[in-house]
Amino acid sequence: MEIHPVGTAPIGAGGDPLSTMQWHLDHQHGVPLTGLPFEITDDQWLGAWLRARERRPGLTKNRLAEGLAHTEMPCYTINPDHRLSPADLALGRVEQTDAAFAVKDRLIGRQIPERLQVSIPNALDLAYFVSGSTEAAPDWMVDAQAMINGEIREIAKRWGDMVQLQLESPSILLAYYVTPRELWPRLTTQLAHQVAETIGVAPEVPWVLHLCYEGPELDPLVEPADLDAAVLFLNALAGALAERGTPMPRIHLPAAAGVAAPSTDPDFYAALGDLRRGIDVIAGVVAEGHPDETRTALALMTDALGAPVTAIGAACGLRQRTIAAGGANLALAASVARAWTATCTS
Repeated sequence: MEIHPVGTAPIGAGGDPLSTMQWHLDHQHGVPLTGLPFEITDDQWLGAWLRARERRPGLTKNRLAEGLAHTEMPCYTINPDHRLSPADLALGRVEQTDAAFAVKDRLIGRQIPERLQVSIPNALDLAYFVSGSTEAAPDWMVDAQAMINGEIREIAKRWGDMVQLQLESPSILLAYYVTPRELWPRLTTQLAHQVAETIGVAPEVPWVLHLCYEGPELDPLVEPADLDAAVLFLNALAGALAERGTPMPRIHLPAAAGVAAPSTDPDFYAALGDLRRGIDVIAGVVAEGHPDETRTALALMTDALGAPVTAIGAACGLRQRTIAAGGANLALAASVARAWTATCTS
C-alpha cells in the first residue's frame, strides 16, 4: 500500500517546489508515495491566482466573492467590450512544472517517486471561483476549459508519464448537495462529460481525480452523510471515459471533510458496493487526531468495496495543518499502510 500525498504541504513546510517535495520525502517513513507534489503552499494558490486577474485588461474586480472567503477572495466581471480568452485565466502550471523538474535532482531520499504530481484545478471550479457565483460561472466556463486543456496538453507533451496529473474539484460533490435529488441524473451526465473531456486531453498520462469537501478557505463546504453522490458520479465518469477509450483515473475518495474524523458508520460506505469494479480507489481516511477512526474507516471502505484500496491519504491537502500536524498525518498514514500491507501479505 502506498501513501497518496494529496498535494500540499503544511504552511511553513513549502514555499518553493524543492522544499515542498523534500518535505514529503522526509515524512514518508519508508512507505512509497504515489507521486511527488511540488505545489507552493505558503501563498495559497487560489488567492494569488484570483488577485492576479486584476492585472488582466478587460476584467473588473466586482466584489468579494460570496462563500469563498470572509473578506479575502476577489471575483470579477467581464467588461462588455472585452472578449474573454484562455490567456485571461492562465494558471502557469507548465512553468511551475518546469521549475520543479529543474530542481528534482537536488532531492535527497531513498524512495524518490518517478513521477512528479501536478495539481490541475477543474475548470468548473475555476469558473465558479473567478466569477463568484454559479449564475455567472457559465460565462467563464468555455475559456477556463480551453485554458486548462492547453496547459494539460503542453505538460503531457513535454513530460509524458514523468508526471502524474491530479484533477482537483470540490465543486463536483458540492453540486450534488445543492441540487434536488430528482435532478441528480441530469447533473451527473453534465459533470461526467466535463471531467471526461478534461482527462481525455492527455489519456496517455497517469491521472488521479481528487474529490473533496473543502472550500478554498479550508472550511468544509458540506458535511457528508454518505458516498451516494460520489458513487453515482464515478460510475457515470467510468462510462463516459469508456466511450472515449480513455482509462479511468485513480480516485482519491474522501471519507470526511477537512481535518474531521472519518466516518465509522458502515452505512456511510454502503454505496461503494455499487461502484463499478476495477476502479482504483485511494482511501482519504487519514486524520492524525483520530487514529482509531482512521483504521476503522479504512476497514469499512475496503469491506464496502469488496476489494483492497491501493493507497491511503488525508481527506484533503495538508495546507490547513501545522507542520507538526502535517507530519503526524503522514506518520499515521505510513503506520496504517505498513500494518495493512503486512496483514494482506501474511
